[in-house]
Amino acid sequence: MKLDQTFIAIRERRFMESCDLALHVVRIHFRPLLILLIIGALPWIIIDWLLINWMMTEMYSYDFGTVYYFILALLVISQAHLGTAFVTYYLGQAMFVGRISIGEAIKGTFKTSLYFLWSHGVLRLAFPVLGLAFLIKDADDDMLPIIIGLFFPALVICGSVIRGVRPFASEMLLLERTPIFSKDPLKVSFKRRSNALHGANSADLFGRFMTISIFLIPLTFTFFSLFVKIDTTLNLQANSDISLFAYYWIAALWLAAGFASVVRFLSYIDMRIRQEGWAVELKMRAEGQRLAPVTD
Repeated sequence: MKLDQTFIAIRERRFMESCDLALHVVRIHFRPLLILLIIGALPWIIIDWLLINWMMTEMYSYDFGTVYYFILALLVISQAHLGTAFVTYYLGQAMFVGRISIGEAIKGTFKTSLYFLWSHGVLRLAFPVLGLAFLIKDADDDMLPIIIGLFFPALVICGSVIRGVRPFASEMLLLERTPIFSKDPLKVSFKRRSNALHGANSADLFGRFMTISIFLIPLTFTFFSLFVKIDTTLNLQANSDISLFAYYWIAALWLAAGFASVVRFLSYIDMRIRQEGWAVELKMRAEGQRLAPVTD
């Protein structure tokens, strides 16, 4: 591990610089990032499809066709951190170790504590949102508008606010391997680490969250429009018995979520540099590694 030879230069960056840098990171690591995104998102895509695909059937599509796109967007928003776990772990390893294989990224991610599922699935409300999606089909006519128009957005907004002010839970659990509880005063627990990293910067982090959220809306529609344009050029829809637009929407949402995970990782690096003087620390540790054989 070469602490002073990272694939991303260790220096402070403005948030828009991080967004621009994310494009270069995606370009350089496009293939592994795309494969890991697909692997991570596929289970959630299957679950979501089993829960709400009935909305796109001939019987219900007239009444629920538009609702399907809305509900699917909310589901992906709530599942994004879970679905991009492999991407986050890969970026963390690529930062210092270099390119690792797809298998190594998957294996390393699965070594993470189950608290990762608890944090994102329960505390950040991904699983409760799934539960609401399960209830929609059997809801009566009076409750259906309340579930879709009130409960669903409210849960997703609450979970998003939590992720907005404390966005780096994935990085702390996947990369730092922060212990959940620790009786050793020399070891920092997850809660203390989260408070130290997020506490003083919550306003700045929420501002970054709002900025990237606003940016992701046109990005998602750009991806969707690109798929539709390719469809029109190749005349795919005309040769298919089912509507392909639903699949294009799924792909667009997850591509946007994947890009957001890269931006979040770069923001995590930037926050550590600003708060902990990480650039100086890494140079000192790297120098220590070089001197170690001599002192022995």
